[in-house]
Formats: sequence, structure tokens, C-alpha cells
Amino acid sequence: MPAPIEPQDLVFHILNVGFGDNILIEFPADGLGERSYGLVDCNDFSKTKCYLDKLLAIRPGRSKLEFICATHPHLDHISGIRPFLIDEKYRPKEFWDSGFRHNSQTYLRILESILSEGIKLIRVSSGMEWYFGKVQITVLAPSIYLRNRYATYGVDMNNASIVLRIEHHTEDVVLMKSREYEGSLSFEAEREAGRSVVVLAGDAEFDSWSHIAQEFPRLEITSAHKPLVKKMVNYLACAVVKVAHHGSMHSTPLDVYEKMVPNNAVISTEQQMSTKRIDGLQLTRGLFPHPSAIITLEECGARLLTTDGSYESQRDPNLAYPGSIVVVVPPGGKPRWVKLRDTKTQVPDPPTEV
Repeated sequence: MPAPIEPQDLVFHILNVGFGDNILIEFPADGLGERSYGLVDCNDFSKTKCYLDKLLAIRPGRSKLEFICATHPHLDHISGIRPFLIDEKYRPKEFWDSGFRHNSQTYLRILESILSEGIKLIRVSSGMEWYFGKVQITVLAPSIYLRNRYATYGVDMNNASIVLRIEHHTEDVVLMKSREYEGSLSFEAEREAGRSVVVLAGDAEFDSWSHIAQEFPRLEITSAHKPLVKKMVNYLACAVVKVAHHGSMHSTPLDVYEKMVPNNAVISTEQQMSTKRIDGLQLTRGLFPHPSAIITLEECGARLLTTDGSYESQRDPNLAYPGSIVVVVPPGGKPRWVKLRDTKTQVPDPPTEV
């Protein structure tokens, strides 16, 4: 049964914008009862702004965005960003950028607006962290190794993509971490790995994931551990993953998904078909999501949700329709989700219960 969205809940709004990424993060209410928001990629300014207006009407909060994160400069991820940068109501405090410089006019205008509006520009790389009360955001990619090779040794734009790991703890993160080395217990090792973690994977592909797997390895917990020799939980484990690159054949390798073991996988997409003739035979297949990505996620036991309903039309007729997907993560708890009913041009009403 649906439960009300509570003030302490962390909420992800993965908007249906067709082929593109558009994710609003709704942070838990602060001591004054106000929520704040972050935006990861924006393909459609108008839909996002109208949806934000509706959100603020039902759950009051601060309209100025905490940040806008452009995972990488491909048009389907940044085409709606610049209007937010110059919007008096929603202008962000910070702009997070992968550092991959693109020669498109859309990207150039974004950089010009950041400078003219005095917005703080942050070039992120793996290991950086932000804390919003009980919410911890960790950058898994781009690897510094790849970042230092941009435009020189064949690092393409997708593999320069920012990947975010977002965890909702049961208490203030800074205070929790300050007690990490008290006594013989490890708070990191004791909590259930991945239970309240959402990974937003941008368009990262194989090269990027190979470095993520090296920098955030799956380490096992021993039954007895001391603070100075403790081993971390599986840092890649997550309850929900926003699948990389719209579920393409290059999105994420099986061994990484086996480390992530997601319960739910959300694919922001608009299915495209490919037809080829090979040895006289005609081969027709979907590209976004690609059959190889579908098989990989199903092998790991994940439930797939697509914003265009393409996957569900073959597997789950009850959800075989287009719609934005809303994920609610209670502090330290198991996420729950709902699929709205909206085409890529419609603005749905944000849910009050999920």
C-alpha cells in the first residue's frame, strides 16, 4: 500500500523527457520544515520548471537549487540547463561539471552564464563528497586518471560522465563519521550495505566503470574488526540505479552490476530500433535499452522500469506506459517507487504518497 511522503524522506524525481536525462533530487526537510533541491542533468527546462512549481506548492521549500550537476556535455543532458542559471527564482548555488570541455554552443552558453551570474563552478572527480544533513553524496566518477586524459588519449565524453552515489543515513553524516573510530565497532561496517543507496550513473561506459571498480572495490567484512584495520562494506551496493547511457550495449558490464546488486533499475529512454543484415539475415533489435543490458540487469535480479514503457511492454503489461518515476528513500530504509502517467511533453502532478 502507498505510504505518505514524510518530511524526513529523500525523493528522486526521474522525469520522462524522452531520450535524455532529467533528475530532480528533493532533500529531506530541515529544522525549519523546508526542503531544498538539486538537479542532475536537464533535457527539458519547461517541464522541469513546471514540475518544480508544483512540488513547491505541495511541499514548501527553498526554490534556489543547491546545485545543478551536468554529468557530461551531451545535448540530451544539458539542453535545459542554461535557463535555470539565469532564472531569478531557481538559480543554483553551485554548478558541478566533469571538466570535459565541449565545443557546442549550448555548452559554451552554459559556461558564459555561470560566469555572468557568479555561480560557483566545481569540477568534480572520484572521491569528492557533499553532506546534506543525513544525506551523503559521493562522486564515483570520473576517475582522476581519466580526467587527466581528457581530449588527449581517446577518453570519450560518455566515459567522462559524472556518476553519483547518494546514501540516506539514519543520522547526521558528519556526526556519525566523527564517531567512526570510537571503541571497537565500525558504523560503516555495521550498517546494511546499499540499503538506502541510489546510484545516478549518467552515461558512464566500460572505461569509466573499470576505474570505478578499482577505486571502490568490494571488500568483505570480518566478524571482528578494530577501527584501524576495519574493512569497508561493499561501497557499490545500491537499492536503485539510474542505468547508465539509457541502457545501451556499452552502459555497464555484468561484473559491476554483480557488485551493485540493485533491487530496481530505472532507465530514462525513448526506445530506438536497429535493423542490420548479417550473412543474409535481417536482425532487428532495440537499442535503448539494448537486449544485452536487459539480460545483465535481469541476471542480477533487478526490476527494470523505463520512462517510455518499452521494457514493460514485453515483461510487465501493468506498467507498459510512458511515465516519470519517483523513488522515495526513508532514512536508512528500503526505497519505494511509483510510476506516474505522463508523456514526454506532459507535466504530471508530483505524488504525495508512494
